[in-house]
Amino acid sequence: MKLKSKLAKSLALLATLFTISAFSANAYAEYHLRYSELGPPRGARAESLKWWASEIEKRTNGEVKIEFFWSQALSKGKETLRAVSTGLADAGTIMGPYNPAEMPVWNYGNLPFVAGDIWVTLRTWQDLQTTMPELSDEMKKNGIHLLANFTTGPSEIVSNFEIKSSADLDGKKIRATAGFIPLMKNLGAIPVNLGHSEIYQAMDRGTVDGGATYMFATRSYKFYEVADYVLEVNMGQILGYGAGINLKQWNEMPDNIKKVMTEVSEEFVEHYSKALIEDNASARAELLKGIDGKVMKINTLDEAERAKWKAAADELVVEWKERTEAKGIDSQKVIDQYNETFAKYQKELEEKGYPWNR
Repeated sequence: MKLKSKLAKSLALLATLFTISAFSANAYAEYHLRYSELGPPRGARAESLKWWASEIEKRTNGEVKIEFFWSQALSKGKETLRAVSTGLADAGTIMGPYNPAEMPVWNYGNLPFVAGDIWVTLRTWQDLQTTMPELSDEMKKNGIHLLANFTTGPSEIVSNFEIKSSADLDGKKIRATAGFIPLMKNLGAIPVNLGHSEIYQAMDRGTVDGGATYMFATRSYKFYEVADYVLEVNMGQILGYGAGINLKQWNEMPDNIKKVMTEVSEEFVEHYSKALIEDNASARAELLKGIDGKVMKINTLDEAERAKWKAAADELVVEWKERTEAKGIDSQKVIDQYNETFAKYQKELEEKGYPWNR
């Protein structure tokens, strides 16, 4: 009888262990997140995303693993919002410019000349996700929870002709997207709507004379092979995009997991800002020195001329306000809160410097 009793207890223990093991396996599968990324696995943002995923996995003791599907392998960039909201992808890089009707508030950050310093503006939009009801409501309506805000960094112009003022743009074909299309038109250029990855070929063929891009991209996409000049304008940044997770998935996660993912996403802002600022600086230095024997001339738009360019973008803010108001959103309230938060971090930068240098 004692032998049978011990055997029964052993079997019961095995059954319990099997149940726990099965539950753990299911939990593990639930938090194996498929992340749809529109870009390749290189560059400051990609490396920062890898760090982000690694830190989340480490701090959750392996309970959360993030698998990246690079270069739109899981969903096209324009379809990622829908892919994440429906669960086709668990998470992904969501682009506000691809979804202007669904995300009008977020797209304020994509207007020309709205942004400033990389860290200041990125820190501002990260904070607004939790402090601005209009923005958090917008995310909920689209079935996502935003974890980390992204930025492209300052928008510049790469060209095969020298630009010192808007007069030099007259009649020139300039690649642009989103709000930079009407800006280029207002400045006298002929805007050509092309994807960023199409700039090289378009310039090589002579389809365009120049294109809106970024300093780091001029190096990484080898635009120095088909262009001679870079104009530093800081026309603004694309800030209405970032890492979003399916809202249902997020709500079902335990609080300890949410806490870790939120903390790492907050730290991502500093990590990514530092990497992008350094990437831009090193790219600028290399382009001036010459890469593969090709030296680029870099001009900086003076403040008086830049003010003219900014004035050419003012109507875009008016149009944005009209579209936002039509959806029942107080657009001025959004702008005021953005400006207030931006001013707070601008002051912090001026008084204390960047967080990683303190």
